[in-house]
Formats: sequence, structure tokens, C-alpha cells
Amino acid sequence: MVSSSTEKTIVTYADALRSMNSSDVRADLDSACEQLAWTAVRLMENFDHIAKQLHTIDMLTSTPPSKSQWDSLRKDFMDLLWNFRNNAGFISGRLKMFCTVVLPLAARNSTSSRSHNEKLQVLGSFMSISADHAALTRNLVGSAMKFNSSLNTFHMEFLKTVSHGATGGQRELRKLAHKLTDLESSIRQVCTVVGFILTYDVKWMVTSYAKNASYSGSDVTHFAFSVYRGCGSSKRKASRSRTLHQQLVLSTPELVSLGRLYEQLDLIRNEVAHAQYTAEVCQRKTDVLSSVQTMMSSLVCDEMISIESGFSLFLSVWSRLHADCTVILDWVQNTRTETPGVIIGLMNGNCTLYATVADALDTLLMGIDPSHFAKA
Repeated sequence: MVSSSTEKTIVTYADALRSMNSSDVRADLDSACEQLAWTAVRLMENFDHIAKQLHTIDMLTSTPPSKSQWDSLRKDFMDLLWNFRNNAGFISGRLKMFCTVVLPLAARNSTSSRSHNEKLQVLGSFMSISADHAALTRNLVGSAMKFNSSLNTFHMEFLKTVSHGATGGQRELRKLAHKLTDLESSIRQVCTVVGFILTYDVKWMVTSYAKNASYSGSDVTHFAFSVYRGCGSSKRKASRSRTLHQQLVLSTPELVSLGRLYEQLDLIRNEVAHAQYTAEVCQRKTDVLSSVQTMMSSLVCDEMISIESGFSLFLSVWSRLHADCTVILDWVQNTRTETPGVIIGLMNGNCTLYATVADALDTLLMGIDPSHFAKA
């Protein structure tokens, strides 16, 4: 799809099909989802470890009790993560059904009215149920943003406690806390814009279905961008997805705006990483309060970054699926329209954008074992 040069490239649907079915991108995305699951499990363990440290602090110091509030946040996180895990399963299931049932049926060459009506019925049902699941994802993103705010607020309040009893590194910890607030704000902006793109696509879907109107579908670049960006956490040394991500052109106005937000987010992440390193270097190893604060800062950062990474992928997948379904519906209702890229991909080699994503989401699902929640 993309040459070895650094020249920016426009992504077509055919380009996206080739890259999504390449062994490199499949391995990158699977590795990234495996890493995301590992981070989620580690976050659960770190919540428990910090809870024990806060219990000790509450018992040995005169600071205001913190463990009960932390326990409440831990419960909220476990609920959020459980729903996040289930959501990955819902999306994987819908993608598999689309690839194995809906798409082959839509592509079937039959001119009978019975077959035509069957296609419309199956497509309509699939789109309706998928829209409901997409709405659940959007609502879950809203809950995640609220949790990020609550977690960061607790972190800031605990910093005030630390400043009264800690013996060193306070300036660095304050700077880190402010950077984490910037990170929270940046992630909220990104998720808002990505959610808007999905909402826009769903409105188009409903309008085109009701009015039998032509719909070209959203730019496949958003989907490709989200997948390649999600692959950034892959542990594979030779990640082709990173190169593809760097060479994408975000051409439409909403994607240009989103690209700038992602650039800002990456910049803030780098600033947070630098502030974390500085805080750790300046921290006195015998200072329990500062040690817990630093540990908590790392947890807040990892939680927010992981949540954004997962939900940005989820939302972009829903958006692309809605677009493809609506284009297929338009094509089935009016066969004089151009054959959709998603149909061409199936006919030319049984290729879709979604099998790779479904497999990666299954890896994410299996990596967050339900037994972790039984201990909650």
C-alpha cells in the first residue's frame, strides 16, 4: 500500500483491505491488544497494592483517611474494565457475523424478489442491533471520561496531603500532577471528536435507510489511522503499522482536526513521561508518602492512556462498520450504483477489514481473565 519512502499517502479502500490482511498488520494489532490486556491486569494489581499502602498510611499518620475513597475508585475501575472487556466481545461478535453471514448474503448473485427482501431484512436487523451496541460503547466512553476525572481529582487531593508530610520532590510531583490534568483534558477532547464522527455516521445511516438515499460512507482513512495508531503499543520490533501510520494523509476537515488532537496528545504523553522520570529521580526512597504519590501518578497515567487507546479503536470500528453496511444497503436497493469496496474485497479473495480486528479483540478478551474480577 505504501512505499518505503516517507511521502504521505492517500488511503483507498483497496489499500486498507491489503494492509489489514497482511501478516505484519495482523501480528501488530494482535500484539497491541495483548499488551493492552496485560496493562489492564497490571492496573488491577496496582490498585490493590496502592490500597494496602494507603491503609498503612491511614494507620500510621494523622493525614485524612484515603483508603475508603480509593476502594470506591477501585470498584468503579473494576466495573469499567469489566464493561470494557464485554464491549470488546460484543464488537468481535458483530464483526464475525458481518464477515460470515451478512456480507456473503449481500454479495450473493440473485435477482429474485425473495432474495432481495431477505437481504434487506438481514441488513436492516444487523444494522439496528449494531447501532444499539455502538450506543453502548459511546455511553461507556462517557463513563470512562467521568472515571478519569474522579481518579485524577483524587490524585490531586492526595498530593495536597503529601505536600504536608513529604520531605522532598514536591515541586516535581506538582508539575507531574498538572501534566496529568493536561493529559486527561487531551484524552477527553480526542474521545469527544471520535465519538462525534461515529454519531455523524449513524445519523447518515438512519437517513439513508429511511429515504433510500445514496451514501458514500465515511473516509476509510479514519479506520486505518485508528488501527495503525493502536498498533503503536505492539512489542514487535519490526512494526510495519508504525510506518503506515506516519504516512497517512488525514484529508477531510474533521480528520485534520482529529489528527491535530492526536499530535497534541502524543506531545503531552511525552511531557508526562519526562515529568514522571524527574519525579522519580528526585524522590527520597525512604519517603513513604512521596513513593505512594509517584506510584499513584503512574497508575493514573497508564489507566487514562489505556482507556483512550481501546475506546478510540472501538469507536472507529463501529464507524467503519456502519459506513460499510449503509453503502451495501444502498447498493442492494439500487444495483446501478458502483459496487462497494467491501463487496469487491469479498469477491476478489474473501478479504474484509474486520477479520483481523475481530481476532485481535478476542486476544484482548482472553487476556483479561474473568477470574480477576471474582477476587474483587
